[in-house]
Amino acid sequence: MALPELDTRSVLDTVEENFTRVGLKTYAIRMIYAGEHLVKKEEIIRMFSKTVEDVNSSYCEIHVTGLLLVYDSFFVHVIEGSEDTVHRQIRFLFNLEAQMCKEKAKNEAAEAAAQEKIEEGNIEGNAEKECKIFRRLKTIMVYHSMQTLMFSGWRALTARPPSLVGNLDVYGPIAEHMEQLRIFLNKMSKLCDLAEHEHDLSFEGLSAVDPKIETLPEVTLLDFLLESRYILDLRRTAHLHRRVDDYVFYFENVWPLPTHFTPRFLYKLKIDDSFVDPLPVMPWEKVKKDVDDEGRETERDEDQTDTSDSD
Repeated sequence: MALPELDTRSVLDTVEENFTRVGLKTYAIRMIYAGEHLVKKEEIIRMFSKTVEDVNSSYCEIHVTGLLLVYDSFFVHVIEGSEDTVHRQIRFLFNLEAQMCKEKAKNEAAEAAAQEKIEEGNIEGNAEKECKIFRRLKTIMVYHSMQTLMFSGWRALTARPPSLVGNLDVYGPIAEHMEQLRIFLNKMSKLCDLAEHEHDLSFEGLSAVDPKIETLPEVTLLDFLLESRYILDLRRTAHLHRRVDDYVFYFENVWPLPTHFTPRFLYKLKIDDSFVDPLPVMPWEKVKKDVDDEGRETERDEDQTDTSDSD
């Protein structure tokens, strides 16, 4: 009697089947980052649109989708895709910023040289130093292992945010920072749901009492999050991607290696690199001390014997 064939499945088979069910090829993430810009709203939209098109035009397992909300001086970007495509869009954005600053420096240097106001070399240095597109950038939140994507494409919106009544203390406790972060995420969740259901969403010409205005995060709230010391900088996030730092253990920084044979206070030093008092008594020093004591006692006994014989 032949045994039935068993269906042997690995963990990889299960993962690939789950990806097929949800219509994905790999794990998807959703990242929300915000920042403060120093250019016009149309130029910011053009920069983000170009980086998204560049990412989607190349090979990518999950195309980049999302929503860009632009104010006069601030922006919020909700981006979805695979981990590689999302971080690729961030790298393209930084590269485009450096390229635009370089071109702006060359143009200003050429204009100054033509007008013969100041030397070309000084103009290039000043222009490169003063050229900035993003003043502050922070990674607000990252959602990993997303099963469903919220957006089917990428779009940008412009709006005039409402004003926040009251002041926020950026030096307050971490509980206050977490509360303001929760408020911001709730507003962005409502805004994403609204943009998903209304394809022609616009905030132009809305009154202050319109319910749609409540979905917009206030400028004071964005400034608070960008100044928070508990939120990681976006440039730091891009730097940490695919980078594994070497972990240095304590015993690799000292010599000799600390073992149970090593004296306990051997590494305890003063500022002037002199050992603390009292110094640890080493085993060989203890043996030497015992030998010296025995020698002194022997000499003392011999002196006493000689004295008694002479008497």
